[in-house]
Amino acid sequence: MGGALAVALLMLAAFFLFPNPAAGGAAAPCAGAIPFLSSMSGASCNLVRPLFSPGSGGDIVSMIRSARTSIDVEMYVFTDENLARELAAASARGVKVRVILEPRVSSNNLNAIAAGLQDGGVEVRWASLRYQLTHTKMMIVDGKEALVGSINFSGAAQNKNREVGVELQGPALEKLQDVFEQDWKDASVIRTASD
Repeated sequence: MGGALAVALLMLAAFFLFPNPAAGGAAAPCAGAIPFLSSMSGASCNLVRPLFSPGSGGDIVSMIRSARTSIDVEMYVFTDENLARELAAASARGVKVRVILEPRVSSNNLNAIAAGLQDGGVEVRWASLRYQLTHTKMMIVDGKEALVGSINFSGAAQNKNREVGVELQGPALEKLQDVFEQDWKDASVIRTASD
């Protein structure tokens, strides 16, 4: 029941908090869209699709592989070496990939993940210490699609835990991108042994 409630709250937040008001006139439907839920106002809408774990790994990999220009990741726990390889592969095909990691997470391989990402051409920074923790779990692809929710980039989050996220497309992405840009600006560059 708790997972269903979390999804409902995320959907309602996207629906009510992120509409793009029109200059005037009645709301128009999201033409041709087949979303799970859409918020609409004027000519724009936010398309929202829920993702659940266990089983979200394939959806995350598909989003990474779909990137053409950019991937921005802000992740609380990042321990999944497969996702690190996928991000490095995206960088190798010319996608600009930036990752913000939380340095205060207790993990056996966080530094190895950071170094592997950097060795793969990914720009990596430590989250600002301004907050008690940067508990964000967000990925923005090409400035057009985002994954936001409780899904960390860890094997447990993708394969064992009950997690929920939403894949989001539409005007709400502008706010997510603005937050990422500010957090990127505030984050510190990671120095690894390979530097």
